[in-house]
Amino acid sequence: MDVTFDNITYTVSVGKREKKNVLNGVSGRFQSGELTAIMGPSGAGKSSLLNILTGYTTRGVKGTLAFGASGNTNRKLCSYILQEDYLQPLFTVHEIMLMACDLKVSSDSLNRSEKLRLVDKILDTLQLSYCKKTRCGSLSGGQRKRLSIALELIDNPPILFLDEPTTGLDSSSSLYTIKLLQGLAREGRTIVCTIHQPSATVYEMFDHVYVLAEGHCVYQGSALNTVPYLRSVGLHCPAYHNAADYLLEVTNKEHGNFTQALAKAATDASWRLGPLLPVVDRLGGGPGELACLPAYDSNHNDAIYRKEQAEPLAVTVERLPVKTMEHQHRRRPSEFAKLLILMKRSNIQLYRDWTVTHLKLFVHIVCAVVIGLLFGDSGINATKSISNVASFMVHILYLWYTTLMPGVLKYPYEMNVLKKESFNRWYKIRTYFVASMLTSLPVQIFFSIVYASIVYAMTYQPCELERYLMFTAVLVLNTIVADGFGLFLGTFLNEINGTFIGAIMTCFMFVFCGFLIMFSHMSDAMRGVSYLSSHRYSFEALVLTAYDDSRGDLVCPQDEMYCHYVKANTILRELGIVPGNYLFNVVTLVVHFVAIKVVGFWTLKRKLKMG
Repeated sequence: MDVTFDNITYTVSVGKREKKNVLNGVSGRFQSGELTAIMGPSGAGKSSLLNILTGYTTRGVKGTLAFGASGNTNRKLCSYILQEDYLQPLFTVHEIMLMACDLKVSSDSLNRSEKLRLVDKILDTLQLSYCKKTRCGSLSGGQRKRLSIALELIDNPPILFLDEPTTGLDSSSSLYTIKLLQGLAREGRTIVCTIHQPSATVYEMFDHVYVLAEGHCVYQGSALNTVPYLRSVGLHCPAYHNAADYLLEVTNKEHGNFTQALAKAATDASWRLGPLLPVVDRLGGGPGELACLPAYDSNHNDAIYRKEQAEPLAVTVERLPVKTMEHQHRRRPSEFAKLLILMKRSNIQLYRDWTVTHLKLFVHIVCAVVIGLLFGDSGINATKSISNVASFMVHILYLWYTTLMPGVLKYPYEMNVLKKESFNRWYKIRTYFVASMLTSLPVQIFFSIVYASIVYAMTYQPCELERYLMFTAVLVLNTIVADGFGLFLGTFLNEINGTFIGAIMTCFMFVFCGFLIMFSHMSDAMRGVSYLSSHRYSFEALVLTAYDDSRGDLVCPQDEMYCHYVKANTILRELGIVPGNYLFNVVTLVVHFVAIKVVGFWTLKRKLKMG
């Protein structure tokens, strides 16, 4: 399945009115069975072209693009491997492969044992079997890159795009990775990758090289035809010089501006055919001039050179058929099945991330005990009613911060994994969103119940089941609303800005809750703003839980001559809280939760769309 594109133009906005052409009508064809490299200096447009071919970038693009001989424009048979290898660090290689297999292939197409055999075969092919029990967070750079490739080979795509597959790898790992891609291409796949500055040995492994400079195609042809192509426009590669390095020097204008001349010469399709330059220069040059060819030594004779070129690296690539018919037979699971798989994955991740579960539970218990000891019997002591009300604000703020901030810091990394997996059609965004919500909410609720139970008992709140349940329900709602705000900030802003805005937003919500300044002391405008504060409704509901519904008199210590707050309704009256308003506050918190989750889902989709 070839990739053909014609007259691709890509324009981006620079400033308010100015526009810049990143690609200027480039055309080309990447054939199946070939390993193609898109090269060029920084800013040449190679990543932009790759993003356009994969569908990652669509805005500002003009031109035609087709896959296969029929001119199909459907990208469902393509997979895109990003430059950064974003993997779930807490899963082993075998686990993450099996989960990817479950997400990509339905159980009707392959049963469990067949999926296990498929995963083992791919891991053997990519030399990952020896580390199948290793967690992804402990893999080397080369292993992570091969695992990223393995994950996309599960549904056997006929077209594979890779962005800078050798970035961050040493020379040995880079050579191994490119040789692996070459072997996969030989099975009939179309493999296209961007690469910045390959070594001579790596460069000669590419069947087809597509070079960009200033948004123009300045060469498209065989890697071994690079030297004669440059000579055809008057550029002579120095002896014993890497042809790829010299080509990049030319595109960087280190030897003069040849962009237009090269762009015109690049339209000649004959450079794509086998090497036009054998070991002896057909254009009249001597052996010294040929040293620009990769890995050629003038002391070697032609036979030795040809033997070295033919010798493969010690990389065995088992054959994985790439027939389109296989894609028709291997049906994908339903979104509901994917939802269950994602929930299972999230649950395992939550359990293994001790900072999110074990440590947080321990901290909740410790803090609840400390707060309980601090406020003591404020729940029944009439002289401590103001302190008891203040403790409600402490509960709200503690649970809010400990839920909000992890979400702000968690989602930026999660976004990278989600972007990769959703773009390659592992699952839909809404499926991930629902799975994430259904797995995180029970944990948040459980932590809130543990905290609420301890502080309720230690601060001597009314020993009534109904009031305890009302108290716990408010803190649970406060927690899940904070979780929604964390999602919103984590998907709308980066970590630094999200942390800053989250802290400022929490402070203002705290000010408008009706405790530091009573509602009766606010202006009409400020009182209207207070209705936007989630803390207002949590605070009112907790106060009503403790002092409403005809609660009996509080205890006045014998050593006190007068206790102003013996009557429970006194505190309600002075705070300006309307009795019987508990249900309204709870319903409003539920509305806040639903609203912030909807907004969070919108910002999540927006973030992924913007890339």
